[in-house]
Amino acid sequence: MRIDTIMKRRNTLSFEVFPPKPEMDADLSGITNTLSALRVASPDFVSVTYGAGGNNRPRALDIANIVVSLGMSPLSHLTAVGYTKDETDRVLGSLGELGVENILALRGDIPVGMDRDDERHWRDFQCARDLSRHVMGHGRFCIGGAAYPEGHQESASPEADIEFMKDKVDAGTTFFITQLFFDNDRFKKFADRANASGVGAPIIAGIMPVFKARQIRRIVEISGCSVPEKLNALLDRYLDDDASMKEAGIDYAAEQISDLWDEGFGVHVYTMNKSKGVLEILRRCGFLDKDNLDKDKNDGGATK
Repeated sequence: MRIDTIMKRRNTLSFEVFPPKPEMDADLSGITNTLSALRVASPDFVSVTYGAGGNNRPRALDIANIVVSLGMSPLSHLTAVGYTKDETDRVLGSLGELGVENILALRGDIPVGMDRDDERHWRDFQCARDLSRHVMGHGRFCIGGAAYPEGHQESASPEADIEFMKDKVDAGTTFFITQLFFDNDRFKKFADRANASGVGAPIIAGIMPVFKARQIRRIVEISGCSVPEKLNALLDRYLDDDASMKEAGIDYAAEQISDLWDEGFGVHVYTMNKSKGVLEILRRCGFLDKDNLDKDKNDGGATK
C-alpha cells in the first residue's frame, strides 16, 4: 500500500533493514527470519537500504521481494549518486514488477575514493530533489525523502535544510523520514519549524536503538547527532558491558518512541537487523503483548 495513503488514516510504525553481507547470509535466510519475526508487529512498511554508490542494490531488490512475499509493504531506497536516468528507470521497472509502490529518494553517500567534484559521478541527478522529480514522472510511486532534525552536515544552516525539504515536496516528495536522533525535544522543535515554514508533508521520526555503546559512539561520530546527558552517561557506564547497555538502550528507545507516538508522530525504527531487541522495545511501549513475543520465539523467527 502507498505510504501517503496510510498516513491519511493514522500514524505509521515502520522498520528499516539492510542487506547482510553475502558471506554472512548467502541465501538470505537470516534476513528472511528477521523479517518474519518483525512481521508480528504489523509494520505499515519496511524500508530496505543498500550501501554507498548502490553497493548491494541487487540484494536490496531481493529483500524487497521477500518483504512483499511476507505480506508487508516495502519502501525501497534509490540514490542519485552514480546513476543515469536510464539505469534508474530499469531499477524502477524491476521494483514495479515486484509490486513496490514506495520509493525513498536520496542523494546517497559518496563512496570512499569517489571525487565529489568529478561531475561524472553525479551524472543525471545532482541531488535527491532531481531524483524525486524523475521518479514522480513515472506516476506510479509514492515518494519519501530524508530529513535532518539537527541539520545535514553539508548544509549551510537549519533554514537551508528546511528550504531543501520544501524543494523536495515541490518535486513530488509526500513524506519524510528523519536521520536518527536521541533528543526528542530537538526533533519536536525541528518539526515545528518545518511546519511553520510550510513544508506540509508529514515527518516520521527515525529512531535507532542503542544495543552497543561503542557502535553508537561510531555512528554518532559519523552522523553528527547530539547525545543527551542521560544517554551519554549510559554509554560511558556500559562501554564494556554489552548486556547492560542493551537493557538500558531498550528502555531508552521505548521512552523515546512512546513520547513521540503520544505526540502524534509516526516512528521508523532502524532495526540494524536485530529483531528480538526491537520487538522487546515495542512490547515496553505497549505495542505488543507477551503472547506476541512468545509466539515469535516458538516460531523460531526472532534473531539476535
